[in-house]
Amino acid sequence: MAAAKSDYGFRHGLRKFLLNIKFLLKYQPKSKKHPDSKLVLVISFPRSGTHALASMIDHPDIGLNYYGEFFIFNQWSPIVERLNRYIPFFSWRYFLNTRRQKQNWQHYRFEKTTLNPIKTIEKILAFPGTHIIKIFPEHLSIDALNKIISIFKPHIVFLRRNHLDRYVSLKKANATGKWHKVNSSDVEIAINDMELYKYMDQYVAWYSQLKRAAISSGCQMMDIEFSQLHDPSTTKSIQEFVAINSHGLDSLPKAPTTTKMDKSSKIQDDYLALYNKKHSDFDFASIK
Repeated sequence: MAAAKSDYGFRHGLRKFLLNIKFLLKYQPKSKKHPDSKLVLVISFPRSGTHALASMIDHPDIGLNYYGEFFIFNQWSPIVERLNRYIPFFSWRYFLNTRRQKQNWQHYRFEKTTLNPIKTIEKILAFPGTHIIKIFPEHLSIDALNKIISIFKPHIVFLRRNHLDRYVSLKKANATGKWHKVNSSDVEIAINDMELYKYMDQYVAWYSQLKRAAISSGCQMMDIEFSQLHDPSTTKSIQEFVAINSHGLDSLPKAPTTTKMDKSSKIQDDYLALYNKKHSDFDFASIK
């Protein structure tokens, strides 16, 4: 079985390599931003509702292209192959690093390769449509993100969620290895008070740095909280914010089409009762 899997991986990789050779015939050393292209960054955190958000804004049929966690080689999309037109062997290198990331996850892997995030975004914008990329802490360094914000002045959606709920959801996902479409209500985890507060401080500091960078660069922004994703008027505003025009927006869902994994708050409730705290004490507040 292992040999068969290895053989398939070799053949799949060989096909990818040969496809890249073919793309050299179409290679163009220069590109320019397409007049109908737009960059949107979803700046968020693990277990904050980005999967739910994606279900409402990932619609290539009307030009909304959601690339997910593109900069940690965690999501393959058609743009990967198309970038071969401007960056030789892009998809081959992306493919190799995707395999390596699955074998041994590393922070900032994209920046450690021969691929450059600034150049990559520049070439992505040569194609029409809205290009939506999700960014979590440790996907790209703060220096790289500050440069991207300064150079491209993207539209930015900041998505926050109550720290305690995020922490519990993340612990459950790590404990089970299941990140989507699984009921985690009965999964038992322990809340480490020191770990929780360290977790909060790190994410608030990262968010604050990027929020200040976005403000100083004059970026257009939406800063929303997870619960607002279930408000149809907010959903409509997000869709209008990321789109280039209003074409097709009326057909998009006005509520997440994902399934809620954790239908119980018992772990949070027990923790709050033990330490005499309130759920609102852990709200992830927006900064101005």
